[in-house]
Amino acid sequence: MAGSRDAKEEIRQRVGILDVVSEYVTLKRSGKSYKGLCPFHAEKTPSFTVSDEFQTWHCFGCGEHGDVFSFLMKIENLTFAEALERLAKRAGVELERFQDRQTSRKELLGKLNALAAAYYAGLLKRTPIAIEYLHNRGLADQTIEQFHLGYAALAWDGLVQHLTRKGADLKVAEQAGLIVRGDRGLYDRFRHRIVFPIFDIQERVIGFGGRALGDDQPKYLNSPETPLFSKTHSLYGLNLARKAISEKGFALIVEGYMDMITAHQAGFTNCVATLGTALTLEHIKVLSRYTQKIALAYDADSAGMAAALRGAAMFDEAGCDVRIVRLPGGDDPDSLIREGRVSEFAAAVAEALPIVDHRLAVLREKHDLTHPAGRAAMLKEAARVLADVPTFVERERCIKELIRYHPNWDVGPTQAQNQIRADVEALVRRRQGGAGRKRGSEAAPKPATALERAERSVLRALIRKEEGAEGVLNTLAPEDFSSEITSAAAKAVFEMFGQKRGIYLPDLLELVSEDVGAFLSQLAMSDEGPPINEKTLQDCAALIRNSGLKKMRTSDILAPYIKQGIIDASGAPREQTLEELKTFLQKSGKLPEDDEQ
Repeated sequence: MAGSRDAKEEIRQRVGILDVVSEYVTLKRSGKSYKGLCPFHAEKTPSFTVSDEFQTWHCFGCGEHGDVFSFLMKIENLTFAEALERLAKRAGVELERFQDRQTSRKELLGKLNALAAAYYAGLLKRTPIAIEYLHNRGLADQTIEQFHLGYAALAWDGLVQHLTRKGADLKVAEQAGLIVRGDRGLYDRFRHRIVFPIFDIQERVIGFGGRALGDDQPKYLNSPETPLFSKTHSLYGLNLARKAISEKGFALIVEGYMDMITAHQAGFTNCVATLGTALTLEHIKVLSRYTQKIALAYDADSAGMAAALRGAAMFDEAGCDVRIVRLPGGDDPDSLIREGRVSEFAAAVAEALPIVDHRLAVLREKHDLTHPAGRAAMLKEAARVLADVPTFVERERCIKELIRYHPNWDVGPTQAQNQIRADVEALVRRRQGGAGRKRGSEAAPKPATALERAERSVLRALIRKEEGAEGVLNTLAPEDFSSEITSAAAKAVFEMFGQKRGIYLPDLLELVSEDVGAFLSQLAMSDEGPPINEKTLQDCAALIRNSGLKKMRTSDILAPYIKQGIIDASGAPREQTLEELKTFLQKSGKLPEDDEQ
């Protein structure tokens, strides 16, 4: 462990946390710190804070916090060993100087996947039928090379034999989902398929997709869930598209491998694919590191499109602007582009509609609006759509677009608007069922007491090494603080300050529990109050000390009652012990025998 700690210190000195975090989060200066949208939860107002001074980060929305190592581990789903190796390479630090290198499980899986990807790519070059298929799908050799496409042979154990010759651990290959164990032994998962290696943003092969060349089912087959690969978190092509997504300001999402590759070849380099699954909140969180704007180019009748429409509220809550690319009936991105209709596809992307507008457009196409009955049916369904819209302003915008279909439009536009609005609001009230009133009645958080403010002021002054802070160390003890968290925080801060004549926040956070660490991280990086002077610090220390003495006196008084089990450690009476308490007090002479109260 000592070697790891020494390596961490050297890496921290060479790699600034701002440089690492800014590759994933757009940061803007705010006072002494930098702020951006948190990559670990959905938010509309920036609460994610990075401190160059403390070399730490803290989200005031979700409470996540840490240093450059914990950030990389969390955002890339890495082990500490993997994060250490990644940052060491970046810093030019040779880990062998500090410790013997141990290969992690994820690294083993990644190496076997890379070995398999090279094997499949080599087979493709030697298999004319596979090359011909890709050429017929409109892919150029350069594109095939760029996406590292491969071919899995028809043989049942071609990859098994290849891995055996390479001395690979076949048990790890099973865990990677490359091979499967059956009644007759091990066999390849992918056979007679075009193979699509799936990369993460570090260019590691984390899994594979396979498209059958024959009639085998399923037509598309993905790797199973592994420690490296999850369909609900992974986006095909993000390693190639993330820069273009940031530059163009939005992500174009398609459903399949070929849709995505064809789009890239045609110049839509901000395109990624969801591997045949619906767009999930986990995908949104990944993409929010680069953009809040998404255009979905899904087949109109696909399950993915239906799920996206159902997920409109989820996208709004995540602060994400999701729009629908309306493709001509029966077409998908791949077919449009291969037919030479690139400009048509580009126009559809540029004219992508917000989800509610798309749903209303579908209703207008569904009903015969030349007849009163068709218009009435459309408005009835439209009211249900608008009842799902969370904001009043957005609902009003849509209502104004619908009034021309109302029977009263010609004689009274305002009356028509009011009637549509009334229908929508009635549905909203019915669905909420009073939930809004309950939410509104929740009590506001209690303001901090004078004692809590004093404790925070002292701890903050010590962490920031403000003038006069060191003087309070000799007048206070951790036991003087009012809660378990503040007492544990004070113990860690006092010990480190005494040993190092100051606080190094990344090390301090490693010494305490998660909840204490969150408290200290928030305390250090909040903008709560300016630096305080020595006199104010002394007054804060006096308040804490006096409170601690009072707590000790109270503890001495309550000790016998706690021992008897009549009250708990907080001084609260146990249930159904009032009679026991009365008897105890009478026996101890603290209550007259004839007292009935």
